[in-house]
Amino acid sequence: MLASRKSPILALVFVLVLSLVLVLVGCSESKAAVGTSAENKSVTLDDTSAEQGSNLSQIETSQPPKQEESTNIVRISDILTNPDVYKGQAVVVKGKIISECPAGCWFTLNDGTGTIYVDLNPSNLVIPQKRGATATVYGEVIRASGHTYIIGKKVEF
Repeated sequence: MLASRKSPILALVFVLVLSLVLVLVGCSESKAAVGTSAENKSVTLDDTSAEQGSNLSQIETSQPPKQEESTNIVRISDILTNPDVYKGQAVVVKGKIISECPAGCWFTLNDGTGTIYVDLNPSNLVIPQKRGATATVYGEVIRASGHTYIIGKKVEF
């Protein structure tokens, strides 16, 4: 009779321990995923992940600019008055978003010295509606058809 009482108790203890282990393992992975995605404010999509399909494990959050990446902010008026000097050059501009595409694929940026068009479409980037927000844009100056604009490679808010 004593053996028949131990068997259900032993089974219950086994089930409780197994459940506790599963809960702890499941929770620890969720915390790691949330921590890594909340660290950065800007997101870039890796070109290879777009070709392979939308898999969440292949989306990378952007990292702070590398040391070789220019962090000297250029005035928009300098770009607009000397477009041939900056043509094809990587630049960093910072200013207020004045207008924006409803889909977030382009916007105009004003830094107090001038306003420039920023095109994100060639980089396969979009931003949320941030009209009035301050943004830092990393991109390349383009001069085409008499217009000077920036192809944005990365945007930080």
